[in-house]
Amino acid sequence: MRAARVGRASAAVAAVLGGIVLLGILGPAGAARADDDVPITVTVPTGAPEQGDGSITNAELRWGLSREASSGAYAGGCNFLSAGIAGDAGSSRVWTEADGLYSAQSGEVTIEKATASGGWQTADFSNKCVSPDGSAVTVSSLTSSTQSQVVIDGGTGSVSAAGGLQLAWRGSFTVAFYGGMTYWSATDPTLALDASGTGRLTATLSGYGASRDDPGTWLPVGAQTVVLAEFRNVSLANAGGFGSIPEYLGVANPSGGQAPQSAENAAFWGAFPPEFLSFQELTGQSGYWQTTGGARDAAKPATLLLVNYDADAPALVPTVDGAAPGGAAPTNTLNTRPPAAAAPAAGTAAGASGAAAAGAAVLPIIAMRDSGGLVPEVTAEGASPLLLPLLGTALALLVSVLAALHLSGRLPLPRRRAAR
Repeated sequence: MRAARVGRASAAVAAVLGGIVLLGILGPAGAARADDDVPITVTVPTGAPEQGDGSITNAELRWGLSREASSGAYAGGCNFLSAGIAGDAGSSRVWTEADGLYSAQSGEVTIEKATASGGWQTADFSNKCVSPDGSAVTVSSLTSSTQSQVVIDGGTGSVSAAGGLQLAWRGSFTVAFYGGMTYWSATDPTLALDASGTGRLTATLSGYGASRDDPGTWLPVGAQTVVLAEFRNVSLANAGGFGSIPEYLGVANPSGGQAPQSAENAAFWGAFPPEFLSFQELTGQSGYWQTTGGARDAAKPATLLLVNYDADAPALVPTVDGAAPGGAAPTNTLNTRPPAAAAPAAGTAAGASGAAAAGAAVLPIIAMRDSGGLVPEVTAEGASPLLLPLLGTALALLVSVLAALHLSGRLPLPRRRAAR
């Protein structure tokens, strides 16, 4: 009988402890069920990324490289962008549509060009040399441009807790000058920025070497990892992405071939990264990526690069790319694309560094805020605000049950043995 009573007591204690656990899990919702008989359904998401973990799964990279890369050319009609890696033309010559070398879309890569209404459309071979107003681009104007950009979606990576950024894209694009008489391709660009916003965009470059002095020159250039652009002081404080003009203005090329800086070219004097220029020495294009003293130097500076962390809902879209009067450095602007539900603006678009800062518009970006988790937030003392009341209620319930068991004789207390 004593063993049975102890067993029943243990079962009662277990039931009480089970009730305590149940109260801890359900809290007030569990008690509400008994009062109004409203069923409570709890669904726990599976496989979803944690809020605020910094992971990015579908980033968009958007860049036109330079105004010169989508302008008129002295031969071949224009300079243009193409999606994918262009095949071997066999010689330095102007492309035709029948060659099949040009593509407006390849995998995650699309070539977009501005429209007269300020929007964007997918380019094609027939309009690759046409400006937004419908006229053919001309080399005689420093502002004439097709306003074309490489757009790559599907970028993956993360913003680290320390503030750095790592993103990588899969895909290729081709930059063709003089109607295709000289071209090169970039594959799988990767962007790395540290917490200060300093970093690089790299890619695997390949192409063909051509010569203005010898049209018969046509040599494959082996694939190599090259720095496409360098950045400084890029702000990563915005949740949707950033826009920044890569380093060019004021950058010197230590390997030579760059015209001296002067009062006449100070507004647009500079160069793309030295490593990139070394690669372009092999293709014959190095003069188009730095100040050389030519008539089109003002069209060569790097243009605005955009990164949106969600390609399906970009926070930043570019406006039509203008240029200041007199052929000064390009003036780049951004428009924000707000989400469906209005939200307060927070933060600013990342400005360019150095002298390029004057050409970058500072505009608000819609900040994405955490909606909160499934578990109540922890108080400063480290406990949930609901935890202490629940524990107090459970303890009182436990004492009441034990007292009732003892009074009924079901839970006799051990008696002290008399001293011998």
